[in-house]
This record gives sequence, C-alpha cells and structure tokens, in this order.
Amino acid sequence: MKAEILGALLLDLYRAARELPLAEFQRGALDRLREVLPFDAAWWGMSRPDLDLHSSYPYNLPPTFVNVWTQHRHGDDLATTVIANPGVTVHFDSQAMFNSTGLRELLMAFDIQQALCTLVRNPALNLVTFLSLYRFSGRTLFSAAERHFKQLVMPHLWAAWTANWVAQLASARVHRASSQVAFAITDQQGTLHDAEPRFADLLRREWPGWQGPELPAELRAGLDGGRPVEREHVVAQLYPVRGLFLAELRARSALESLSPRELVIAEHFGRGESYKQVAAALRIAPATVRAHLRAIYFKLGIADKTGLTRILDRRDETASPITPPGQPPADQRRLSR
Repeated sequence: MKAEILGALLLDLYRAARELPLAEFQRGALDRLREVLPFDAAWWGMSRPDLDLHSSYPYNLPPTFVNVWTQHRHGDDLATTVIANPGVTVHFDSQAMFNSTGLRELLMAFDIQQALCTLVRNPALNLVTFLSLYRFSGRTLFSAAERHFKQLVMPHLWAAWTANWVAQLASARVHRASSQVAFAITDQQGTLHDAEPRFADLLRREWPGWQGPELPAELRAGLDGGRPVEREHVVAQLYPVRGLFLAELRARSALESLSPRELVIAEHFGRGESYKQVAAALRIAPATVRAHLRAIYFKLGIADKTGLTRILDRRDETASPITPPGQPPADQRRLSR
C-alpha cells in the first residue's frame, strides 16, 4: 500500500487518541482501519501469554464469541503462533482455521474463514496486546501486502490506544481538580495500565504495603458489582469501558464522621450563617447549635469556622461523581477522511 495511505491513517489514529472518549476509541480506530484494509470483524484485547484474558473488545461479533473462544482457547494454533512471533502478522486461511481444533469452532459458529493476527508485548506487566482481523465466506484472501500493512500499523494502534488512556485521565482530571481524587486505567483482571501519581498515594492510605501492578483484592472484587467499594480511608468506583475500567479513587472526608444533624449544622454554619440564623433555619435553640458545633469541632479536629469551611470546600471538590465514559458528539464518531 502507498505510503500516503499509511501516513493519513496514522494521523487519524493519533487524532482519535486525543479526541475520542475511551469508550469509543477502539471502534473509531477499527472503523478507520477498515477503510484502507477491508475486513468483516475483529477482536482486540490483552491477555497473559497463557491466554488468560485481561481485556476484550469484539468488533462486529456476537456476544457469545468470547465465551466460545475461551472454551477452546488451548487449541488456538493462531494464538500459539503469534505469541511465539511477537510483532509479526500471521495469516490463517480457511484450511488453517479448520485444521486448528480451537479455531474450527469459530469458523463453524461465526463463519470466520480467515484471520490476520498480530500482537505486541508489554514485558513490564507480562501481557500481550493482540488484534485479529477476520473475513467471512466469499471474501478474497488477505494479500501479502495487506499482511505487511497490518504489521506496520499494529505498533501505532497500541501506541494510540495507550495515548487515549492518558487523554481519558486528563479529561477526568479536568472535572475533579482535587488532590483527594485520582484516576487510573485498569483491565478486567484488575491490573493497572496507567494511573496518576496520586492514585498510588491514595491506595497506600488504605493498603500501606501495596506495590502493584494489580489492585488490592478488595478493589478487584468491585470489578463485577459496579457499586462503590467503601473502605476506612478511601472510596473507589470502577467504570467499565470496552473491556477496561476507569478507576476513580477518593479519600474519605472527615465530614463522614458526623451525624446527619451535625452535618446539616456544619453546612449552614460553614457557609457563613450565624448561630441564630442556623437555629432559626432548623427550628432549634441557639444553645443547641453551639453544643452541636462543639461536638463537630472535636470530631473534625478543628478550632474555628475557618477550619470548618476549608473541610467543606475539600468535600465539595470530590462530591460529584464524574460522568462515566459515554458517547462522543456525533461529528466525532467517525474518522473517515
């Protein structure tokens, strides 16, 4: 393929890394790749060399695809070949697919007649990132030129994807300008792939001996439920995004030690109201307000209204959850030129 076709594709991939939300990057990148290297379906993800999946994005494939592959993965000769030859794009035609006990099921169940597969290694995490492009019945064979083109593109797809993680973290940070909140990208097994420096600092408030790269077991349990994981010092929320997770970690506020009544009084008084104004608003005696404030100051370890206001301000910086990764504007969903 011509160099200008490759150059234009790479420019669009790196633009997508900056502009598309994490939830849409892989589809947008594959839509664009499909314009210059035709294919019917694809599978993009990460795994251990032993084929234990850490991230999975099937493109134009039914939901059952990954389960079928998982049942027969140890007979997948294509996976074995590319793991032994990282960075090399391998072509399996229909005969090679049928001869592989693991791939035969994919051929029969999903009409996958041929595949181009490439992987790149991440030695630091002992993971591989793979991308398989598939063609169904009636399509021409992938050519040698197409195989070479995909081999050239694959390292850039990996680099653009990881750049997209950084952009997602930066976007999340814009909405949470607080030292009490930090974000990270983790896979479905709880392995960290990118994180703000303060993310590790917040983790160690709860787990002082944590070294990574896997999240603590208590947080990995939250990968399935979708609910916040509340601990003594931190609260975590994990947002699923195309086989990955955006992890949000925030320090617990000292205000959480207050009773509901104390919190209401603290909010009124910390926002500038006087004893009498708080008492009138809550229909209680000013002496009762003073008694509650003494308890509030003791629990929060502060001595005056200024300290209370400071704690309330920090709470407000972290109170509103980020918008989970979602749809981009319509004019950003396609990367065609």
